[in-house]
Amino acid sequence: MPEPRLRRAALVAGVGEGVLATTLPLLAAAVTRDPLAVAAVVAAQHLPWVLVAAGWSLVARADRRTVMGSVHTVRALAAAYLAFAVLAGNDTILRIQLVALVVGLGEALTGSAEDEAGDAELSTRGMVGIAMIGMPLGGLLYEVFAAVPLLADVLFFALAALFVLFVPRPMAAPSRTPSRLRLVPGTGAVTAVSAVATAGRSGVLGILVLFSLEDLGLGAPAFGLLLAGLAAATALGAWIAPEVGAALGLRAGFAVTAVVAAGGLVAAVRVADPARPWAAAGALAVTWAAATTGGVLLRALLPAAAGQPVTGGALRAVHVAEWAAVGAGALAGGWLARERGVADAVELAAAAWILAAVAIAAVRRRGPSAPTRDSSRNVLDAA
Repeated sequence: MPEPRLRRAALVAGVGEGVLATTLPLLAAAVTRDPLAVAAVVAAQHLPWVLVAAGWSLVARADRRTVMGSVHTVRALAAAYLAFAVLAGNDTILRIQLVALVVGLGEALTGSAEDEAGDAELSTRGMVGIAMIGMPLGGLLYEVFAAVPLLADVLFFALAALFVLFVPRPMAAPSRTPSRLRLVPGTGAVTAVSAVATAGRSGVLGILVLFSLEDLGLGAPAFGLLLAGLAAATALGAWIAPEVGAALGLRAGFAVTAVVAAGGLVAAVRVADPARPWAAAGALAVTWAAATTGGVLLRALLPAAAGQPVTGGALRAVHVAEWAAVGAGALAGGWLARERGVADAVELAAAAWILAAVAIAAVRRRGPSAPTRDSSRNVLDAA
């Protein structure tokens, strides 16, 4: 069990991250309605995950307290910088993108540090803070005034930094040398399918705030609730993944969930109506749940495709491809929205999921194609 101060820090920092997850897109949409510029905020926030995963050996042996404490401090300063820019009327899209980059770097470093500590409770507490508290709170505070959630984040991240830095004992990383970043032979096809599917979902995520404001007529508090609902749908998708894999098999299960995810996007566009926005929100939740289920099944396919366990640098290589697909997909969705309109871009993102469903047939078989319920649950726990 992690040190109590670390548990508090994870929860408080998660609240701060959730507040920013709601606030940054709303700020971007208030500054500009250019879909590509808005989507670039999401891309900027996920770019550091690629950089940190690729160069994690540079900080892998640092004291966890130093890494996480410094990260929370920098994020508090970044939130303060943007808050004062908003108060002064100088909140440009470039400043928002810069803060998103800094916040994303903090999330990547903190997440990697928690993974190195090997305690899932910290990540769980962080996710609870993000989804159950931070996202809805961000929308409510933004409704008061745009700078309020940013000022609140200064407090959240500063508290998280204090909790971490006052941990009484060192938290040195394991002395092992980080493994080489490379894909295991046989996993390239699964990784490519995962990247395509990830790009499809992030293509919607990058312009989700515009779809919510313009097509669904949501305000800031409702947008925060929508994000929280999608996070809950993500958790549901992860929870049912072992049952889907056991019932249908990994390949068929992924193909089915990919088609369901595509159908959810098409349905969200077709039923979008400010008079009943929650019909489209429900369709988006179906997509998010199905996408997560499919992602877990793909992760289970990796060892089957490789004929051996996929861990360490091999697994990080898969993560790099997926995180790179988030940024690329967000920018692609923003570009499509600029050229064709936001609703059309959301609907067109379904094509990525159909392509992924078709492409899964190209994955080579080196192991069992259908796990038992127990083995599926083990794969989910490992992921």
